[in-house]
Amino acid sequence: MATRSDVKAFNVNQGDSAAVVGPARSRIRQIVVFGNAAGALTITDGNGGSTLISQSFPTGLHTLNIPDNGILAESGAYLSAFTGSGNKLTVFLS
Repeated sequence: MATRSDVKAFNVNQGDSAAVVGPARSRIRQIVVFGNAAGALTITDGNGGSTLISQSFPTGLHTLNIPDNGILAESGAYLSAFTGSGNKLTVFLS
């Protein structure tokens, strides 16, 4: 029987400084972007770690569902880049 864990949402506004999003060790389950302007995001495994996901997006509301057990961020999901203008990001972690 699979174990279950709580999913939590973490919000970031474009223009905020780069930072760890959520707890130290977590799984990225879903990413939602409201693109006020076209942009891109990069999430790494901790500050300076390997790139876990890099995604560009056009203007509008976009949902990126991560299949299976999500993407494991051993050292924390670190938002190293989030470009555009007035964009908003929600990362769902467990």
